[in-house]
Amino acid sequence: MPHRLRVPICRPAPVPAKRSIARSIWRGLRRRCPKCGIGAALDGYLGIREACDHCGEPLGHIRADDGPAYFTLLIAGHVVVPLVLLAEQLWHPPMEAMLAVAVTGMAALIWRLLPRIKGGVLGLMWALGLSGDEVQDDRL
Repeated sequence: MPHRLRVPICRPAPVPAKRSIARSIWRGLRRRCPKCGIGAALDGYLGIREACDHCGEPLGHIRADDGPAYFTLLIAGHVVVPLVLLAEQLWHPPMEAMLAVAVTGMAALIWRLLPRIKGGVLGLMWALGLSGDEVQDDRL
């Protein structure tokens, strides 16, 4: 009987479960875990938890960096600037009053939006399988 060469059978890697991007972003905007939607994703105001308290999904490796700050300023600026221009056209308030109201409104809006936007970016990155430390190829 001839000796047969035994070749191990290679099995393909299991296909990861498809993650809903919209659902993950929505859960992140609510500052919840992008996987289960029950546990908290943020620790305190802006800190990312190491893992979800409910499902144990690791989240601490995801680095959102400056993205949430840019998106928050973009949104807040698009809300405050038209209101400032409208107030200037309608009432002609003194510049000091306009500046005080605009800066206060911008600060309040940023304070309220920043953790939610960070959660949304965290949810998006989780859904796409990104961690924020991917190696980039600079060759174009």
